Amino acid sequence: MITAFKGFDVALKCRGFQYEVGKTYAHDGDVKMCEAGFHACENPLDVWSYYGPCDGTRFALVEMSGNVERKSGEDSKICAAAIHVKVELSLPNFIKTAVQFMLGACKAKPGDNVKATSGDSAQLAASGDAAQLAASGYAAQLAASGHYAKLAASGDAAKLAASGDSAKLAASGYAAQL
Repeated sequence: MITAFKGFDVALKCRGFQYEVGKTYAHDGDVKMCEAGFHACENPLDVWSYYGPCDGTRFALVEMSGNVERKSGEDSKICAAAIHVKVELSLPNFIKTAVQFMLGACKAKPGDNVKATSGDSAQLAASGDAAQLAASGYAAQLAASGHYAKLAASGDAAKLAASGDSAKLAASGYAAQL
């Protein structure tokens, strides 16, 4: 069982498939990323790459199981044979969950040295291509700047409290929305 996060349109549909909170769905056949199976992201902020915070998006905490395929590289998107829509998350609760997820991802494990570092996969107070918290980098996440920065950020595709060409909420930029 993998805990993940999913975005839906305003009707709780994704790619035309109707979901319902509390229900479990199973896919018969092969699981193939972006083609067959159910999709979600292990990192809540990665959901915004598919469903933005200003598009009438609804969010949910889901459980994925069965045959699972992971996306290589860019983000934490997964595809699975089964999905259970556990609970819907309001935007404030989704953001709170995303912050908690990022803080948890940045906690040092025995033998790790992730504080105040830089590098391609640096985590806490860092810079690098996949930097996580209080960082800058190409795909920086929280309190960051970078091309695909997410929360409290600036960058070409920045999302929340940001500026950039495609900035979304409380932002300035070419395609700013709210």
